[in-house]
Amino acid sequence: MDVRHGLLLLEQQECNQSFNELNAENKVKVLQYALGESVSVYWPNLALNWIENNPESLATILKGILIESMGKHWANQHYKHRVKRILK
Repeated sequence: MDVRHGLLLLEQQECNQSFNELNAENKVKVLQYALGESVSVYWPNLALNWIENNPESLATILKGILIESMGKHWANQHYKHRVKRILK
């Protein structure tokens, strides 16, 4: 699966359930890409929105990339607090 397509599904998650229909492997790929490769806080915030709404799902699998993302230049205080809440 092309992660760019997955990012679009992630962006539309509030309008439809297409992102939720992806298998776990593809969700992890898209969320890792959003959290690790972004140059702004936009995609990581969308990833956090999904993780917060699905806390039982993939937070433990994504723990490393979530911690790493807090050190990115775009990671503002609000973002860091959200990540810390998710990881508790």
